Amino acid sequence: MRSTRRQRSATRRGFTLVELLVVVGMVGILAALALVGYRRYMNAAGIAEPKAVMQGIRGAQESYKAEMLVYLPVSSALDAWYPSGTLGNQKRAWNDTTHTDAANWRMLNVTTDGAVRFGYASVAGNGSDFGLTPHLGFTWHGLPQAPLADPQFAPRGPWYVIQAAGDRDEDGTYALLLTASTMSGIYWENDTE
Repeated sequence: MRSTRRQRSATRRGFTLVELLVVVGMVGILAALALVGYRRYMNAAGIAEPKAVMQGIRGAQESYKAEMLVYLPVSSALDAWYPSGTLGNQKRAWNDTTHTDAANWRMLNVTTDGAVRFGYASVAGNGSDFGLTPHLGFTWHGLPQAPLADPQFAPRGPWYVIQAAGDRDEDGTYALLLTASTMSGIYWENDTE
C-alpha cells in the first residue's frame, strides 16, 4: 500500500529536472537553427531589391532602344546615384524630382514598388568601347579582369551599363552590382555586407 502511494505521489509531482533540461536543450537547438535560417533569409532579401530594379532598368532600356534605336543615357556618370546622390541605409522615394538626372529617369519610365535603399546609375553610348570606369570598390573576385575591360563583352554599336550600390549596415562596405547590355547576368560583390 505504501509503494502505491509513493508511485501516485511521484506521478503527481510533475516533471523531473532531467526532463526539463532535455526540453530546454531541444528548444535551444531549434532556436539556433531558426536564427541561422533567418540570417540567410535576410542576406538574400537584402540583395533582391537591386537585382529587381536593375532588371527593370534593363527592360526599360531595351524598350527605349526598340523605339529610338539607341539606349538612353540616363545618368551623367556611373556614380551619379539615383534617387539620391549619397549612399546609405535610408530608404528613398524613387521619384525624386530634385535629382539632376530626374528628367532622364522619368523618360526611361522605370518604376519601383516603393522606396529603395540602393543608388542606381545607367549610362549609355554608341561604339566599340565602354570608355567607363565602374565604381572603384569593385575587385572582381573570381573574374580574370573587370567585365567592362573584357574583350568578349565589348559592344558593337549601342550599349548601356547599369550600376547599383548600397551600404545596408552603414559600415563603409558597399554592396556593388553591375550589368551591361552585352552581359547576360548581373555581377555583384559584398552582397552580405
